[in-house]
Amino acid sequence: NSEAYREICDALQTGDFAPNYEGKEKTAAAVSEVPEAQRASVQTIHQTLSMLLAMLSLSDKHREHLRTARGLSDDEIEKFGFKSTPPAYLCCSLTDRLMRQGCVVKGVPGFYINDSGKWTVKFHQRTAGILIPVRGIDGMIRGAQIRLDHPIKDKDDPPEKAGAKYIWFSSSSKRDGASSGSPVHLVGDPSARVVYVIEGLLKADISHCLTGRTFAAIAGANNTSPLDPLFALLAQSGTEEIIEAHDMDKYNNQMTMAGASKIYLTARKYGMNCRRLTWNPNYKGFDDWQLALRRENQRRKELERKTFKEQYLNG
Repeated sequence: NSEAYREICDALQTGDFAPNYEGKEKTAAAVSEVPEAQRASVQTIHQTLSMLLAMLSLSDKHREHLRTARGLSDDEIEKFGFKSTPPAYLCCSLTDRLMRQGCVVKGVPGFYINDSGKWTVKFHQRTAGILIPVRGIDGMIRGAQIRLDHPIKDKDDPPEKAGAKYIWFSSSSKRDGASSGSPVHLVGDPSARVVYVIEGLLKADISHCLTGRTFAAIAGANNTSPLDPLFALLAQSGTEEIIEAHDMDKYNNQMTMAGASKIYLTARKYGMNCRRLTWNPNYKGFDDWQLALRRENQRRKELERKTFKEQYLNG
């Protein structure tokens, strides 16, 4: 009964209680008239989201995925601050705790006022997954993405389409909510001579751990406009070369190719060289390729430590 009750609360999006409810169909006009809050300052967003992440934990299932499928260690997982999204019935209580500790939630992406007039945060069962913090060149959190446990498909999508795997942690369609925007994620040394540009925040974190290089991540291959102010800062900090490291489908995907060209033009605008990185096409992403290389090197080292008899018995 308690589990069913929580699912009902989740469906009604009312937090941890189920008041008298009368369903109302939302029209397109009503949705567009929802008043949004002015986006909070960078410092406010960083403080509130940092405190929120500190209240959350990482499930065993998500930790195992990051370890096994993505090649991260526990120390690296803790360093990046990955967390699991909480159940929807905790949203109001989490928000109350943040506000009692002095955090401002108005104007912070993900927070909004629900139909009962209470501040809450936008987590639902349908969008459950891994929270990935987005950090700017100064190391402060600008927002977050969610790697969904179950990709979301639109009702008109063909059956073969996989669906969206990553979404922004945002409350732009809610009362006094705030848009996440599309901030660029930077991981590594902000004064590095060479900076790689990659599509995908989690890919950037993994690629940095595998190579030690600096990565700037955008949310989509063609979403390059947020790179302009970042490139201006990188050029001032001593960066001389930008390396485009989008997935290998850039050679047969027109949108990805167009985004790569924009990266080149933006880099040249600020006096930096730019070149394209290619690798074994059997691996779609740069992180997949580097992880495969690391695991092959580890396998060879383990093999070299074995005696001839052990090697023979292991094929």
